[in-house]
Amino acid sequence: MPNTPPTLMAAGDILPSRFVKLTADHKAQQAGDNERVIGIAQEGGNRPPLADLVTTIKAAENGQTFRLYGEGEVCLVEAGAAIQPGDRLKSDANGRAVPIATTGTTIQNIGAVALEGATAAGELVRCQVQIYSERPALV
Repeated sequence: MPNTPPTLMAAGDILPSRFVKLTADHKAQQAGDNERVIGIAQEGGNRPPLADLVTTIKAAENGQTFRLYGEGEVCLVEAGAAIQPGDRLKSDANGRAVPIATTGTTIQNIGAVALEGATAAGELVRCQVQIYSERPALV
């Protein structure tokens, strides 16, 4: 059974369906490359759809609260590269999901497991949030 994720305040802009990390002051920020994550931001934007006026849809802006998908929940995440079903996913530099490295000694901070695939960056992929770390060379 999934846990109920906390209500968090954004410390800067967070785009929809991106990996999110916790800041030192207990706020949330869009995650960077292979950073530890606490979940995935909501799919929708924080404002009504006004395609002719708004160019960047945001899940939250600095100081706003937003929906966070936490451990065990199923949601959409934006792909940062091609993804296969079953891939363990981590954050890229922009908070998008990319497959973890399966070789080397760098700890991989996993945030989700892909339930479906994507052929390119920008596609939305259904995933299950699973947060843990592993070192590929030791698996």
